[in-house]
Amino acid sequence: MKNAMSKITTSGGRSVGLKLLVVCALVLLMGIPALFISLIAFERSDRANEVTREVSQNYGGEQTLLGPIWVVPYSETGAPDEDGKRRVSTGEYVIFADSGEVDIPALKTEEKKLSLYRVTTFQAEANFRATFTRPEVLPGNVTMHWEDSRILLGISDVRGLRDDVFLTMPDSEKLKFAPALGGALSNMRAARADIEPAYTQKFRGVSEVSGLQFMEVPIGRNFDGETLNVAATLPIKGAGRIAIVPFAQSTKSLIAADWPHPSFKGQFPPVDRTITDDGFSAQWSVPLLARGIPGAGPAHSIGLERLTQSTMEVSLVQLVTPYQKVNRALKYAIMFIGLVFLGYFLFEVLLGQRVHPAQYVLIGLAQCIFYLLLLAFAEHVGFAAAFLIAAAAVVGVTSAYAGAVFGAGKYALRAGAIFAGIYSLLFVLMQIEDLALLIGAVTSFLAIAGTMYLTRNINWYSSGEDS
Repeated sequence: MKNAMSKITTSGGRSVGLKLLVVCALVLLMGIPALFISLIAFERSDRANEVTREVSQNYGGEQTLLGPIWVVPYSETGAPDEDGKRRVSTGEYVIFADSGEVDIPALKTEEKKLSLYRVTTFQAEANFRATFTRPEVLPGNVTMHWEDSRILLGISDVRGLRDDVFLTMPDSEKLKFAPALGGALSNMRAARADIEPAYTQKFRGVSEVSGLQFMEVPIGRNFDGETLNVAATLPIKGAGRIAIVPFAQSTKSLIAADWPHPSFKGQFPPVDRTITDDGFSAQWSVPLLARGIPGAGPAHSIGLERLTQSTMEVSLVQLVTPYQKVNRALKYAIMFIGLVFLGYFLFEVLLGQRVHPAQYVLIGLAQCIFYLLLLAFAEHVGFAAAFLIAAAAVVGVTSAYAGAVFGAGKYALRAGAIFAGIYSLLFVLMQIEDLALLIGAVTSFLAIAGTMYLTRNINWYSSGEDS
């Protein structure tokens, strides 16, 4: 062992310490090709997201639904000014249901494939029920135009509607929804044409505030009571995510699907959930105080723009994509290239056989090509199989190269065992994300500690003249 160490410290008149510094510099240099491979991985991931958006658009995309709300045009006449003229304000008065329910009991999913990419689409029927109470007389000189009142439903992308939508009234009469164009409000404003424009203040209506696409059905001539019970069914399709806006002062929701990998997001988590290999079921309950929006008020002043910011939603997530895992593996690239270089360096020190820096570069490039192979194969056969293929190829070539460099087949076997252990460790890190940092840190410490132990007797300053 001493003769081997003497040989490596004197050959060429260069010290072992200087060689170690060169190896460390080469490890950092190998970060450059690893960075370019990382950029390729991100580009492929962006392409996958682009394809997902393209396919999603054909199926309505991510859907956000707003249940029945009661909208009544109103006009308010102010006190006369010094010229005897009265200012008139017009707008829409929004009444939220006292209680509301939405059930999606059978959300059916289907994976659509385009080229190498898969997108999770769904079809469902959202069943809405709502109970309204007609408000008392409003303060001030306010005129509510009940004859022009209407029920509105909202959806983020109307292309996801699969059929016509009807409102079921208390007497079981069915009224067909039409696109909401703000006609009632416009008509009501036109009726006040006797008021000079300078004395008319026009507040924004519902369709101008919330950001959803609305459908409406007039009910003013079909209802004259104090309470109103309505129901509606939205036959929808979409992709990736479905969200329900709390549309009542107290809103309850149920979503059941055949997709086993849900991700519950939104401001309101489910109060109960069940997830199995065959699908999931979740229930929500959102009271008035949690929603943070009054039960009724003018559309321009009650904060309708906050409605879609607080949802009950679920995403139909894919399992971890190969791009996510490849990018995670690339984060450890410098560490694992360093471990392989460290292995070669220890062979060099302990066997007394010099390895040229150019040979280290070739070894490092082989490690970088591993990540490129991993990315390329993962798109076709999945991450686990791709890792096995890429690791077997790179471990095989680097261990065979070690046998050639150090002049014996037994060193190829030893190197192969070490490198196989290194790549096995990398695969484990990819599978246990929560413990990856801990395992990686402990492994790095053990590698450095082992190197310090094996090189404890080396004179790092020695050269050919003073060894």
